[in-house]
Amino acid sequence: MAWESPSRSRIPFMRRLLLTFVLCLCGSALVAPAAFARHYKAPCVGPGKSGPTCNFWTARAVSINDGDTIGVRIDGQRRVWQVRFIGVQAMELHHYDPKHRSGQCNSVEAANRVQQLVRGSHNRVLLSAQHPGTRFTYRLGRYISVRVHGKWKDLGAIEMSEGHTLWMSDERETAWNNVYNKLGQQAAQKHLGLWDPVHCGSGPDQDVPLRVWVNWDPHGVDQNDVNGEWVKIQNLSATKSVNLGRWWMRDSGLRRYTIRRGTVLKPGATITIHDGHGRHSGDQFYWGLGFPTFQNIGDGAYLFDPRGDLRAYMVFPCVAACADPNQGKLEVSAQLRGHQYIQIQNVSASPVSLYGYELRAPGWPYDFGPNSVLQPGATMRVDLDGATAQDSALDRHWGSPYPFLHPRGDTVRVQTFNDITVACASWGAASC
Repeated sequence: MAWESPSRSRIPFMRRLLLTFVLCLCGSALVAPAAFARHYKAPCVGPGKSGPTCNFWTARAVSINDGDTIGVRIDGQRRVWQVRFIGVQAMELHHYDPKHRSGQCNSVEAANRVQQLVRGSHNRVLLSAQHPGTRFTYRLGRYISVRVHGKWKDLGAIEMSEGHTLWMSDERETAWNNVYNKLGQQAAQKHLGLWDPVHCGSGPDQDVPLRVWVNWDPHGVDQNDVNGEWVKIQNLSATKSVNLGRWWMRDSGLRRYTIRRGTVLKPGATITIHDGHGRHSGDQFYWGLGFPTFQNIGDGAYLFDPRGDLRAYMVFPCVAACADPNQGKLEVSAQLRGHQYIQIQNVSASPVSLYGYELRAPGWPYDFGPNSVLQPGATMRVDLDGATAQDSALDRHWGSPYPFLHPRGDTVRVQTFNDITVACASWGAASC
């Protein structure tokens, strides 16, 4: 329960002194309770920081299971709890003996780093959560803090900043979501840890550039259109094919899709992996899930080669170094009265391909197909109604049964699938 302020007359002098000491310590670092403060409340990400309040428990670590799970004994309790870190996902170990760890690429490094930090904290840890009942199956769900150079530091933040873990957003435990996402994207830019594409050795077709993007928020209710959520993998090479057999795709959870043997991605070609069920045909593949894979509050699609190296990815939303080479090259306008349509003009001196981008009005996404190149000065028109069978090179159809742009105020954007705005038009009370 939260600290309260009882009447001074009911608290002996030494207890008042100790209580004052604890409260002072809590304000001096991330969290720093005295040993006897077994359970208390404080800001999740540190004093003076905006955000929710967390429950904190002091504990002693008794085992390091892997890079995102430890065993602890909470102060005042005899039971040993298995604790799953909230918000981060380490690669999986196959053998857990601390002296003989082995597993997926980067898994051993993550486990060893957690062990090093916990031992450096003399096995004393702080557990925290916005909701005490947070669980991951049989494990407690908690943020973990360790002492580093005399100050309590969040262990998940350390792992993310060093490239040991993927960000796994949590809809209920939201305190560290934005921090973890930003730290992970900054680590990716530096090619740290699992973001190093040759961390576990040079893999097949290492010189072939690949691009990944994910349609994580199709129109309507995601659960009602599972196959409307998909991942695309494109070969950006103009000359060389890549054999994707036995490569695998995953989200930030443990859901994994292994690409069929014999799948060859030719220069410039793309394959699409839909979340749901269907018959594999040509460049269309199906994950076989009965539910959408990707979290709308933030997630990622990650492509690994057979050696276990991460070769291409997209994390959304973008929160670090969010720029796109086509920014400034397009202008967007909208016809609102009568028959509604949107126009996109290439105002640059070079061709612009819209493939891998989407046109989005609030709640209404439209993704551009492979043959969506705008030459310098050219304009593409996207009618809100009509069917794709009516499409031509510069005349496209959104397929809406009714106009949905609000004349009194709305926006329409050309953007990446990780929410980088490339071009935008707004009117009325709305703004880009």
